[in-house]
Formats: sequence, C-alpha cells, structure tokens
Amino acid sequence: MKKFSLLLITALVTFSMSAQEVQNVSHGTVYLKNKASDNWFIGLGGGVNTYNMKKFDNIGDRLGWQGQLSVGRWNSPMWGARLVIDAGEPVINYANDTKMNWIGGHLDLMYNLTNAVVGYNPNRVYSFVPYLGVGYMYGMHEWFKRPNPNGDALKGQNQSLTYNAGIINNFRLSKSVNVFLEIGYRLMQESFDFSATPVGEYEYDGMLSVLAGLQFGLGGKQDFTPAELMDYNLINDLNSQINRLRAENENLRKRPESCPDCPEVAPPAVVERVYVPNVVFFRINSSRIDRGQQVSVYNTAEFLKANPSAKVNIVAYADRQTGTPAYNMALSERRAKAVANALINEYGIDSSRVSVDWKGDTEQPYAENDWNRVAIFFAE
Repeated sequence: MKKFSLLLITALVTFSMSAQEVQNVSHGTVYLKNKASDNWFIGLGGGVNTYNMKKFDNIGDRLGWQGQLSVGRWNSPMWGARLVIDAGEPVINYANDTKMNWIGGHLDLMYNLTNAVVGYNPNRVYSFVPYLGVGYMYGMHEWFKRPNPNGDALKGQNQSLTYNAGIINNFRLSKSVNVFLEIGYRLMQESFDFSATPVGEYEYDGMLSVLAGLQFGLGGKQDFTPAELMDYNLINDLNSQINRLRAENENLRKRPESCPDCPEVAPPAVVERVYVPNVVFFRINSSRIDRGQQVSVYNTAEFLKANPSAKVNIVAYADRQTGTPAYNMALSERRAKAVANALINEYGIDSSRVSVDWKGDTEQPYAENDWNRVAIFFAE
C-alpha cells in the first residue's frame, strides 16, 4: 500500500506541474491554452463526520464536526487537482474510550463527470465531480498536544496515511462562486485510534464526512474557450496554390538570364481601380469572419487610417460549385456587408469611405473553386 501511495502522489504532483504545459483537451474538443494564473479556486466548508469503529453502536458517540480548506486548479473542463487541509473531531481512542481531535490533509485528482458525459457548458448550474486522493492524519488528545508527550513529534504518535475518495456536488452561483456539497470517505490504519491490530493483518478504519461550503475563483479566467479550427479544405487549397507558385518560380529560374528585346507596349490609359493586397476567405456557406482572417480587415483599416483621402470598395463572391445562383448572390451580399461592418464598427472607419458590391457566382476571380468564397478589397 505504501508503494501505491507514493505512485498516486507522484501522479498527482506530475499532473499539477504539467497542467500549465499541455493544451486543454476535453471530450474530443480542443480548448485554447489558458494562462498559468487562470482556473484556480479556493474553497471553505464545514460539516460532520462519523468514525466507524465497531466497538461503539451509538452513532452519536462517533459523530463530530469537521472543517475544510481547499485550493486547486482545473486544467481542463474535465480534469483538475486540489490540496485539502482539514481538521475536526472525534476519533475514538480505543484504549480509554475518549474522543480525540485530529488534523490532516489530502491531495486529490478531480474528474468532472458531467462535462465528460454531456459536454462542457460554462453556464451549467450543477456539476457532478468524483475525486480520488491520498493524505495524512495526526490525532491529538487536545489541540496541538501530542498523544504521547514523551515520544518524538512523529514517532509513537496517532498518525496514518489515508486513502480518500468522494463526490463533490457543485452548484454555480456566478462566474466565480460555487456552492458545494461534498460527501467524502477516507481509510486510515486501524491502529490510528490505538486499537490492537493482530500481527500480519492489514485492517483499516474509515471516516465518512458530509460537508457544505463556498468555492471562489482566485482571479483570472475561470472558464475555457473552444479553439476555432481552420477549414482543412481551405488550408489544402492554399497549400496547393503555394506549391504551384513554387513550381512556376522554379521554371522561371531555369530560363536564360537574357532575352530578346521586346517591343514597347503603351501602358493602359485608364486604371479603374487599385487592388489592396488584402482578402478575406470564408468557410463554405458562411458569412462569418474567422479569427485567422481578421488580420486582412485590420491591415485594410490601417491602410485607410494612413491614407485619409483613400476609400475602399469591398467586392464579395461565392463559389460556383455550391448553391444556386440566387442563394450565392445573397450569400456574397452578406459577406461583403460583414466585412464592411467590421471595418466601420470594430476599427472606426467612416462609413462614407467604405462601399460594397457583390457578384454571387457570376464572376470567379480565382481558378480554384474554393478560393472564390472570398471578399476582395479595392482602393478607390
């Protein structure tokens, strides 16, 4: 059992130390990595316990109070760890039928079964959280007085390693405040109460506790944010385009450095509009600007701020292989207006400097079909 205790303690400490180094993953969903100062909590509670010695039939002889202070952190919506310091009475001294006070603590690994079964919801009122841990108890006839005053502080005293398990019922009051009802059970060596244990046997006594209290977030973020993953089809299309351009560059590199003189060609008399090298790509059947595309809107806003007389025209499209022409026309309109609203409302660009147009699938600016789910900026 001592080897098992050391193994479980090592696992809990390793989990706590590595909690800040791994990405939060829960039930198949990837969550953004929170800061090391996020998701910490402190709990304060109290209640009753009963020590299940066989000698006493009256439960009132074994019933006493218990207080608890806990500090912990949730590493993901499902997994967390905490350190608990607790104290109370009674433990019955088998030798003289008197009650003892005790102080102890335990390190627990917590598992949010509700989030694991039905999915993570930061606004959920109730969560069912089992836990498992190991700890230590020290018994005293009177507070801070050793049972064996003639012995060393730890040798020949009432003490035992403990094995802890229980259920925490969390009830959310606000973003940073929970009410909890905890039912816990711990095993300790039977000799903890000075009862005689036959040589060669490993018998244990147990303590059942019921506690209630409040749990508070210790500042920082207390929830988890799902990561918005990019459309893999769009990523593959971009990679294909990059590879194609690389191949074209390689072919150009192999051409001779000199070439025959070419006849001069007069430049076009009129340039109707200038392309601003910013585009916003959209997911299929969507007019929502993804997080990774926000940089194009930002860059355009910076261009307009640096050029106060410039204006921009936003032209949006839809790919031809998806949807009907009428639906694609309406979809491209929503895309153009979504980009314009972002420039105006998020970056403070005057609406008089932003115009929109939409082409549906009547025009396809790119050879790659999926690239045509796009809004393109043109300077005016």
